[in-house]
Amino acid sequence: MDDLRVERILRAVECVPRGRAATYGLIGKVVGEVPRVIGWTMHAWGSEQRWWRIVNAAGTIPGHTARALPHWRDEGLLAASASGVPGADVDPGAARVDLPRVLLAQETLERAWREAAADLPGLDEIPGGSRR
Repeated sequence: MDDLRVERILRAVECVPRGRAATYGLIGKVVGEVPRVIGWTMHAWGSEQRWWRIVNAAGTIPGHTARALPHWRDEGLLAASASGVPGADVDPGAARVDLPRVLLAQETLERAWREAAADLPGLDEIPGGSRR
């Protein structure tokens, strides 16, 4: 994967603010990639990013929930537990991000990403919502 594609993806990840989350699919729609490429990029190059804010469509990061859980608690991203309170008594194996409540709007992410990636070549070739 070339450096430009990686940079486009990582800049989109940087646009997800504290207290919000995005899915691999949402990032993919914005930057013109499929969700699997976003997940692979996060695995390979996302360790310096706020990786815990980027989750799958179920609101989890398979294999990384235990590491993500403190961040999710700190940012108020957790779905309600059996007690009905977000983040309370969370079983780490069942923890997930409350996407209906904290998912960043696509339009908001697109706007922030286009500004953050304005200096990258070929940005006009990637309309928001497209996929390669």
